[in-house]
Amino acid sequence: MSAGTAVAPPDRIGSALWWRDNASSAPEAAMREAAELLSEPDGELRALARHIAALAAVERGRVWQARRHARLGLAAARRAQRWQLAAQLQLTLAWIELERGDVDASWANLRSAEPRLPAAEQGRASCLRGLLHCRADRHREARAELTRALRSLRGDDRRWTANALMGRGLANLYANRLAAAESDLSAAEQVFAADGQAARAAGCRHNRGCVAFRAGDLPRALRLFEEAVAAGLDVRSSPEALVDRAEALAAAGLATDARAVMEQAADRLAACGRAGRLADTRLALAGCALRVDDLPAAVQAANSARRLFRAQRRPAWAALATAVAWQAKLRSGQCSRYALSAARRAAAACAEFGWTGLAAELRLTAGRCAARAGMRTASRKLLAQCAPLKDAMVAPPQHRALGWLAEALLAEQDDDLERLFEACRGGLRAVDGQISDMVAFELRAHTAGLASELGDLAVGTALRTGDPELVLRWTERSRASALHRRALRPPVDSQLNSALVRLRSAVQETQRAQDPKQALRAVAGLEEQVRHRAMLVEGRTSGLPTPCGLNEVVAELGDSALLSLCAHRGRLFAVSIVDGGVRLHVLGPEASAHTQAARLRHLLARQATGTAPRAAPMFEHGARQAAEELQAQLLEPVLPALESGRPLVVVPTGRLHVLPWAALPACRGRSVTVAPSVRCWLRAALDARAVDPAGSAVWIAGPGLDHAESEARALHDAAGGRLLTGADATTEQVLSTVDGAAVVHIAAHGRFRDDQPLLSCLDLADGPLYAYDLDGLHRGPTTVVLSACDVGRSAVSRGDQLSGLATTLLGRGTATVIASVVPVPDERTVKVMKSLHESLREGATPARALATAQAQHGESGFVCLGYGGDR
Repeated sequence: MSAGTAVAPPDRIGSALWWRDNASSAPEAAMREAAELLSEPDGELRALARHIAALAAVERGRVWQARRHARLGLAAARRAQRWQLAAQLQLTLAWIELERGDVDASWANLRSAEPRLPAAEQGRASCLRGLLHCRADRHREARAELTRALRSLRGDDRRWTANALMGRGLANLYANRLAAAESDLSAAEQVFAADGQAARAAGCRHNRGCVAFRAGDLPRALRLFEEAVAAGLDVRSSPEALVDRAEALAAAGLATDARAVMEQAADRLAACGRAGRLADTRLALAGCALRVDDLPAAVQAANSARRLFRAQRRPAWAALATAVAWQAKLRSGQCSRYALSAARRAAAACAEFGWTGLAAELRLTAGRCAARAGMRTASRKLLAQCAPLKDAMVAPPQHRALGWLAEALLAEQDDDLERLFEACRGGLRAVDGQISDMVAFELRAHTAGLASELGDLAVGTALRTGDPELVLRWTERSRASALHRRALRPPVDSQLNSALVRLRSAVQETQRAQDPKQALRAVAGLEEQVRHRAMLVEGRTSGLPTPCGLNEVVAELGDSALLSLCAHRGRLFAVSIVDGGVRLHVLGPEASAHTQAARLRHLLARQATGTAPRAAPMFEHGARQAAEELQAQLLEPVLPALESGRPLVVVPTGRLHVLPWAALPACRGRSVTVAPSVRCWLRAALDARAVDPAGSAVWIAGPGLDHAESEARALHDAAGGRLLTGADATTEQVLSTVDGAAVVHIAAHGRFRDDQPLLSCLDLADGPLYAYDLDGLHRGPTTVVLSACDVGRSAVSRGDQLSGLATTLLGRGTATVIASVVPVPDERTVKVMKSLHESLREGATPARALATAQAQHGESGFVCLGYGGDR
């Protein structure tokens, strides 16, 4: 029986005392009871009514209201000369002031209350004293005081026992005693749950998420945060929980999403009267701004947070804010001796208070700045303070990676290449260890910032040696790591599937809605639910494929040529492999290639959408000129091979991943395969051979496209297999039919989303088919042809991490994806697709079939992604 439904004692004082003891379990009912008691003439009853209302308001997150009730109750108790009740109210007021962030007022009320508190409640005072020590960052004193409180609290004082356990768990968390923190918070959660205090139990679960986050386990942290909300944690009354979740999102590389959540939390904290917690929010916002290189905003937010922390007498958090501010200042170019000295002191203060990772990050940045300024001795001292982290096996993986990066930078200064490469290998192993438990593709794609930094350092060093094999080995080690690992089973989640169904329905509703703006807002909300839920899926990923050896690559290439591009410090480089010969090439400025690639894509898109007859020659000339300039810069190392008719496998970098390679003169009519990495290409080759080439074929047409159904029917008539058109082409039917198929052709409207690439989609009868849907396939079809505009594109993040429809399919075991990276007119698409499949039936490889079809019909917008070889 819950506290809210149990029968209270019959006498008024006894009833009021009962409600005071149970206000936290049933705050709404307690508030109604308090309102009734306030009409009583008896002063003690009125004081008890205020006490009940204060406790209920605290539980509902209304701190200002709680403070008002507590102070009025204290005055009423003193007037009635109920000194023990007054002391109990002051103890509650001390708790409320702690919630508000006014530590001085909390201490004052606690000291005033203690002499008159009954012996049975001295344990509560000890608990609150421990919580105040914790807030003041005196974690050792907090643990000792809370341990004493747990010994002195009566066995039936379960709520305060749970409070003490929760407080000690937080003290252990801030002191990096993570196993002890998990134990205390789990015990507190069990006590709260057994007593029917679901919201407080959920708060403990949320704090366990903070422990997981501190340990570097992002997926578990996000799952625990979600479970806490599902279990009853109200983020409207506890907006600081939003800040914790946002910090985890920011650490996962989703800084833009995190920033929006933090701004929402700041508004709610102000509305709830929790101005004391605004400092935490501003510090978190500073961290987000730092991650997206908005350095002035980071400095401003960190300085604001530091002032608030100092006013609240929270030195550990003030030290953290100072470190974030100096991190931003150093990165913005402030590299004087004074700046380095101040940064060194800030890092030392962080380390003293247990912020090991932030201290290491600041020392690394300061060490690099000192090296650039020629202060070698200062640089070495700073880096040497970070390097021991690499051997700290109890430290989170990202902290160990920071230690390895410091070791690599020291080796670079010593010109010790062997030690540098070994350090980079160690750092990348640490990052891989963190990513290995991330099933959600988006998390894997974004948690690669440090890996990119380590890889860039190793690639730069390899380039200086001039050894092409070494350059290829390190570019491969550092790129497209999210695609190298695969979920061992599809990340199936009933809540995610339900959210996707609701999202599809909402998208279709926008076409009929009387209020389009409201309908679009509903779609945006559901999109956020889908993204959020997709990051919570559980499971395991496969191990990394073994590093590709040169002999293995040469054997797979046969008579094909390979061109692997990489960028370093604004310049493009390439490694070519032709007939087993490996060479390194300098290709000039990266910006030049990006400019011409963007120009070419723009001009091809304009030509596809139609231009005035007079303007057509101008667009054709511009596109031809851009293509020729790109060819001169990018393809010179392999031009002789292409002119002799050899197939080309190209591994692009950066924005060149979306280049329509067939538009380059030497690639017209040539077999060109575009791969995210050489390792992905080799794995796709294995995927292609693991399936019976005589397997099923599936032909699908989506709605609203003039030629889609006739295209799918014509291809089905020629090749047989399964046909899904009209009302049969639903998401559920398509997914169940294409799973593990040999060839799948989808003719439909497509949309690529730069902002949220896994929400890129193809339109089907019941709404959009998203990349999130495709991630649920047990095994992707061997060859997929997407006869839809732009869906061959991918968003490119640090380290050449790719996200989109095509890369999702490659990640689920599809060997080859043929799709467009620029808009293509419908009428030309139909002709290209018919010629493509005719060549495939005649035995051509997918890359060869596409090259022939595009050359035949004057098209260049489609690319062959993945393997492109024999099915």
